[in-house]
Amino acid sequence: MKIYVPKEFMGQRIDCAVSSITKELSRSQFQRYVKNGNVSLDGIVIRDSSHKIHQPCLIDVIEEAEEFTASPEDIPVDIVFEDEFIVVINKAAGMVCHPAPGHRSGTLVNAMQYILGNSLSDISGPLRLGIVHRLDKDTSGLMIVAKSNRAHMEFAKLFAEGKGTQIRRKYICFAYGVVSPKEGVVDTFICRHPKHRQKFMVNEDEQGKRAITQYTIEKTRYFTGTKAISKIRCELMTGRTHQIRVHMQYIKMPLVGDQVYGILKKDPIFPDYITEFTRQALHSFELSFIHPFTQDNMIFTAALPTDMQMLEEAICDPEI
Repeated sequence: MKIYVPKEFMGQRIDCAVSSITKELSRSQFQRYVKNGNVSLDGIVIRDSSHKIHQPCLIDVIEEAEEFTASPEDIPVDIVFEDEFIVVINKAAGMVCHPAPGHRSGTLVNAMQYILGNSLSDISGPLRLGIVHRLDKDTSGLMIVAKSNRAHMEFAKLFAEGKGTQIRRKYICFAYGVVSPKEGVVDTFICRHPKHRQKFMVNEDEQGKRAITQYTIEKTRYFTGTKAISKIRCELMTGRTHQIRVHMQYIKMPLVGDQVYGILKKDPIFPDYITEFTRQALHSFELSFIHPFTQDNMIFTAALPTDMQMLEEAICDPEI
């Protein structure tokens, strides 16, 4: 977990600041992580939870005991761009970003270790080398990998400070249904599900973290008078775990193929290719930012992967 602490918290204890910024960690939980050496402040491990905040900073909390290490693996990666600071990759669906229990190999970190060797940031620990932000395992598309701790910190600040302005992330998804208006903003609070800890949910009581998603429905195909599939363009104005998936479910447009938030019962009104789609139909197709080191305006795009191209054909072909 990465927590950006703005200047408003200068002079406060670090544990008090963190408990005010995020509801996912209690003050006592954070103090325990500090005691165990699982908290770093701007890349330096701290051991005192009463440490005072002196300037805006980035706090990194390792929430799981890391009992194994990542090793280089020769795994193909679609590299879109590389300079001395970062690598932009087009992640394939099915690839986990970093090793964790249940996925100890075959991850993006293993692949990037093979490609870049020691030229990866380690600010987030030995299992998250280079990982500034993440995409879910079954979400495809554009990601940034940091080649140094300095680059990692600068890009992490972009994600924390300026969602929607400093760094922009646009996605294409396919979902069941259609909503009015066809262009709008979903602005809610998202928290972890109280019973299913791997899931997140919209909290109507405004508990959790604020999450904002802009959406535009680009195409809709009706298979009956009421049942439809839509192609949707989304832009993240915040970056919460499962944000688009949770928001689309919230407006009653669950993503095609989503095994957590979607419709799992097969409906014979839809073609088999749609109902048998087994991953969330979500792709990060555009990533843009002002490069913090070169000040260049960077814009990257990634075409829909083959499986999602077939979904688009399914909603555009009147013969299906």
